[in-house]
Amino acid sequence: MQSPSDDRPSPQPDSSPTDSEPRAEEHASKNTQPHADKYNDPRVKITTRGILIGVAIVVLGFMGSLLSIWARRTQLEKSTEFWGDEIIAAYQLAEEVELHPSLGTEPTAPQTEEGQPTAEPSEEKSEQIASSATKVRLSGMPGLGHLRHVLLDDRSYQWDSISSPGLSIDQSPPTQTEGLMVLKWTDPTANRFPDIEIAIDTDEGWVGVLGGERKVRLNERYRNAVPTYLKRIADFEPIRVENRKDRTEDEEG
Repeated sequence: MQSPSDDRPSPQPDSSPTDSEPRAEEHASKNTQPHADKYNDPRVKITTRGILIGVAIVVLGFMGSLLSIWARRTQLEKSTEFWGDEIIAAYQLAEEVELHPSLGTEPTAPQTEEGQPTAEPSEEKSEQIASSATKVRLSGMPGLGHLRHVLLDDRSYQWDSISSPGLSIDQSPPTQTEGLMVLKWTDPTANRFPDIEIAIDTDEGWVGVLGGERKVRLNERYRNAVPTYLKRIADFEPIRVENRKDRTEDEEG
């Protein structure tokens, strides 16, 4: 026969507040750090193979950057051989760049009594026409930096087209000079090179020192792009100057 004390339920362990606190803190930490159990997963190991793969990716990225810089850099070997160091310096450092458009059209060449053109030194005639032609200041113009790069880079030219004679305003027949434009490169402050005049045949894309012995043709990409840019500047600049004068007169009036 069982006593009344045997029918009573066995005592349960006392769940005091101090026992529930660690569980609550553990639960809270799991909520604030999702997948916290994966951060210290013993199965995840840093191996030598993984380190080598990471290093290889960094090295390949660095080499790709260097290759890209090298491919886009200005190549000067053939252009320096053709133009010479002074002209290369002018393309890079010129403080003032002036465009003399339609240099071969005016003034007309002096003639003898029989109506034949007289022979004049090309340098004197160059100065005469340069002083009479309309000058367009390119310094600070949009696109001048790209023009410098085109004239400097080897890849801008068709090197197998080098021929003589060069570009000159003394050419015959005179119609050959009507498409000539001249870029004058000067460095008045530092005087790092003498004044240089580069002639550009806007009809066929030939370039060379004005009055020089040789000329070379621009490649197919720039043969039309460079003359188009110069013609646009030559046509736009006088209109811009005239509009500026009109606004000044209106303000004064």
